Amino acid sequence: MREEWRECLSRAIDAPRARDTAPRTGVPELREALADHLDLPVADLAVTSGIRGQVAPLVAGAAALVVERPTFLSVPRLAARHVPVLALTWEEILADDGRYPDGSVVWITSPARNPDGRTLTAAEAARLDELADRHRVVVNQAYHWCAPDAPRPVRAHLVGSLHKVAGGGCAVGWQVTPGGRGLDRPGGGGPPTAWQYAWADLITATGLAEPVRTCLLEPAERCRRVAERVRPPAGVELRHGSGPSLSLLLAAGTSEERAHAALAAEGLLTGPGEAFGWDRPALRLSFTGASDADARRCLPALDRSLAGLARS
Repeated sequence: MREEWRECLSRAIDAPRARDTAPRTGVPELREALADHLDLPVADLAVTSGIRGQVAPLVAGAAALVVERPTFLSVPRLAARHVPVLALTWEEILADDGRYPDGSVVWITSPARNPDGRTLTAAEAARLDELADRHRVVVNQAYHWCAPDAPRPVRAHLVGSLHKVAGGGCAVGWQVTPGGRGLDRPGGGGPPTAWQYAWADLITATGLAEPVRTCLLEPAERCRRVAERVRPPAGVELRHGSGPSLSLLLAAGTSEERAHAALAAEGLLTGPGEAFGWDRPALRLSFTGASDADARRCLPALDRSLAGLARS
């Protein structure tokens, strides 16, 4: 696929149109290619440079950002520069029982939320759609490919990017605005014109099946196999729905640093739960970049290290 990308980029750079200013919603070719690939309405889709750049415009004028816990903390950190931020569980968000004010932005990641793989059910998506009467609902679909048919609220703003399948440097994302409102680009600026034409050419000509498989679906399958086979001891809870990451919720009072060191002694690298806003000690395991052999070695190492933590 690298050779195809080089050819697409070369053609795009050499074309006279590469010097034009791209429409604020993105060049039509890329909008159409992304909409077709993602099965989203092209009339509602705008090209962006990714998700982070959409945070400020999406929370502009809101009473607060209500963000899921756990989550990827870059979003609330960016939003905190502009509005108050409340971190709540999905259950607390969906209850809408006065914990947050009307006119808030409600931010949920689905499908395959990082760090635990949680995905909206049909009932949860319908409830979020009800909340859109009083709030702006945003669904972060960075892991869209893990469950492309997952339920989503009809009136939600959908944001996503190709970063999980093509690397963060690709700087290509999208926002879908319900009803086609907001014809201007949702964020400040977008990918260069030639870059947009190159990606449109690549998606149209070759599709994204290969990078989706190798960068996301295969790691997600390895994660699933491990999640199904590991046997957490008493006091440890495994959380995994879909996607390439799982979380281990540890017994109250357990030191994340000590648990991380115990797993590292078995050759397992983990991320601390505090990096995702868990409200109890936790560790995250990601299988992005891992091989089948790594996944096989992970199982006995994980069982040994968790058993050792339980004994101590």
